[in-house]
Amino acid sequence: ELGDNKKAKQILLNLLERNTDSCRSHILLAKIYESEGGNRKAIDEYVQAIDINKKDYDSYFKVACLLDGLDKKEEATQMLTGLLNKKPDYEKASILLGDLLIQNQMYKEAVNVYHEALKYNELSFDLNYSLGIVYTMLNDFQRAKEYYEKAAELNSLLYHAKLSLAQIAIIYGELDEAEMYLFESLKD
Repeated sequence: ELGDNKKAKQILLNLLERNTDSCRSHILLAKIYESEGGNRKAIDEYVQAIDINKKDYDSYFKVACLLDGLDKKEEATQMLTGLLNKKPDYEKASILLGDLLIQNQMYKEAVNVYHEALKYNELSFDLNYSLGIVYTMLNDFQRAKEYYEKAAELNSLLYHAKLSLAQIAIIYGELDEAEMYLFESLKD
């Protein structure tokens, strides 16, 4: 497989020598670099693709993910913020941005990001569950419960939301409710 990558990389480099404006070639080359662990080179290629096609939102997102992986959280946050200004309905970008804000203990900002994203996809399990998490961190257990319940309703196959509801019920001393949610999470 590495031989195939080497051959493909050489073909793409040759193509890009002749046509530097090939967005697709830059993306394919970025994916090869990424698969080889060359994340900085991958970022450079994704940026080239973005320069060619300003609406290549997936490449914006890939750059943010790679920056996050390189522990460049501030740059990743800036990239995601810029992406969401251009395409506010890009759910994966909202989730990653919210997660980065939570890591920096910027809980209220994360709440704002998730609520903004819910305007475009109110039936997202991930967004509702993430709001449950951030409200738990803000010690707003009532709001957390609302979002965990919504997440559980949206996707009862995922037991995490029910487990979180059980934990909140324990905090409130509602042991029968906690037991019910624990059993439901075990069934799921």
